[in-house]
Amino acid sequence: MFKVNTSRNYPYPVTATVFDEQGKEQTGRFKAHFKVLPHNEAKSMPEDTSLLDAVLKGVSEIEIPGEDGQPLSGDELLDAVKNDPALSAATVGAYHESIAKKNRPRT
Repeated sequence: MFKVNTSRNYPYPVTATVFDEQGKEQTGRFKAHFKVLPHNEAKSMPEDTSLLDAVLKGVSEIEIPGEDGQPLSGDELLDAVKNDPALSAATVGAYHESIAKKNRPRT
C-alpha cells in the first residue's frame, strides 16, 4: 500500500545564479525547506499571498550578511531569500520542480 502524508515538509536543493557588483555570474546551491500546499489551501489563500509565503518554511546552506555584516539567521534569512529577485525566482522554480519532476509522464 502506498501511504502518503499530505501534510509533509521536505528539503529540496535550489540552484541560483546572481550577478555580483562587477557583473560576474555567481552560481551556488542551498536547501529550501518546503511545505506541500494542497490545492484546497491554495484556492482559499488571500490573493496577495505569495507562493513562497505559503510553502517556504526555511532555508539552509546559504549565508546572507545583514546590514551589520553578520550572517542573517531565522526569519531574517528567510525574508532575505524571499525578497531577493534571483533567489526567490530560483526557489519558486525549485518548488515547482520538486512537485512535478518525478510525476511527469515519460515521452
